[in-house]
Amino acid sequence: MRRITLSATALIAMLSVTQGIVAQGTESTQQTSTVTQQNDKKMSLSLQDAINYALEHNRQLKNASLDVQKAEMQRWQTIAQMLPQIDANFQYTNMFNQEMELMGQKMKMNPYGQMTFQASAGVSVQGIIGAQMQRMAKEMQEINVQKSQQETKYQVESTYTTILALEETVRLLETNVENLEKLKSMTENAVKAGVAEKNDADQISVQVASIKSSVNSTKRSIEALYNALILNIGADSDVEITLNQKFEDLVNDGTILELTNSNLDLNQNIDYQMLTKSSEITDKQKQMAVAAFFPTVGVALQNTHKHYFTDGMNFDMTPTNTFVATLSVPIFSSGKRTCAVKEAKIAQIEQANTVEDTEIGLKIQEKQLKYNLTSAYENYTVQKENINVMSSVFNSYGEKFKYGRASSMDVTNSSMNLTTAQTNYVNSVLEMVNANIELKKLLNK
Repeated sequence: MRRITLSATALIAMLSVTQGIVAQGTESTQQTSTVTQQNDKKMSLSLQDAINYALEHNRQLKNASLDVQKAEMQRWQTIAQMLPQIDANFQYTNMFNQEMELMGQKMKMNPYGQMTFQASAGVSVQGIIGAQMQRMAKEMQEINVQKSQQETKYQVESTYTTILALEETVRLLETNVENLEKLKSMTENAVKAGVAEKNDADQISVQVASIKSSVNSTKRSIEALYNALILNIGADSDVEITLNQKFEDLVNDGTILELTNSNLDLNQNIDYQMLTKSSEITDKQKQMAVAAFFPTVGVALQNTHKHYFTDGMNFDMTPTNTFVATLSVPIFSSGKRTCAVKEAKIAQIEQANTVEDTEIGLKIQEKQLKYNLTSAYENYTVQKENINVMSSVFNSYGEKFKYGRASSMDVTNSSMNLTTAQTNYVNSVLEMVNANIELKKLLNK
């Protein structure tokens, strides 16, 4: 039974780690949750209910959606830099009656106030490409939302199924305890009647205590998984969740292998989509480096009004209206711009190598995950049959023990074998479900 506890603990650790990547927003085609709420503190969930609720309320997904909005704001900031900018400047100057000599006459520098309005705009090739890169960055965030939704969906499915599997484990173990309790009671009565050894009763008592300990340990693991599910779907911490689907409903061994007949479409794989978008950004970065050789055009219109606060002769040469047009042409940078272009070309080559490696890796991963799912299914069928065999053996020894044709050691050993078979069965189910989820994630099903 230690194997049950370790498996559950490993799953909980896995769920805790992967929760940090989830990440998010909601798809436009997202379904409305049909969660049954008995009151504010209780929720009855099917698997699809839990997934829909998570897509609506998971806080990591909300953050991912907000990142898309941030990327859009950054794109408009880049565009706005090339659009007209209007600024107003108000200035007061006092030179404390300092005098200046002009054409043999002394003039006081009287205090004055100045109000200036300036409209300007500048356009560069780098600015245009920068806006395009910001658009791609937004598209990258949108893909990241899809990835976060995918991760959340499969995380909820894994947690939900694991809870049902461990609850099935508890049910099986409690059945074992119930059967052993009957044999224990019968043995204790036989000991009192002097027709059985006390050691027989003690051995069965130890086995009962051992299985009860495993039951309690598994129940604590289930409680931890319920807490993980609450966090995954974005519910309040004090909500009580009830899963209204049965274990058998989710483990449909008749259709589990259908996914192995599907083929990988790289363009549907979320990770490959992100890599492709990253390659497009790398290409734009090279264009940005080349754009450093192009001139920058700018215009500015300024309107200035100056008011002196004292009477008398004032010296004012500030023009009221000014128009300025600039053309900035890069000429020589000691090879800086040339090296930037070469660096960008190298980055392109590196990115192309990464894309090629990823394509090969995903195709190999597809074969491996299909192999894993097939192997997990075969192991599941073996363990499913084994649990029936071990249950029959245990019942047989129990009957023989009643009539003195089997020892307490036979009963204990058969009970341990049955418990091991039950553990292996549940673990095989989890292995098959997780293998199925990993393949669905790769195929984006």
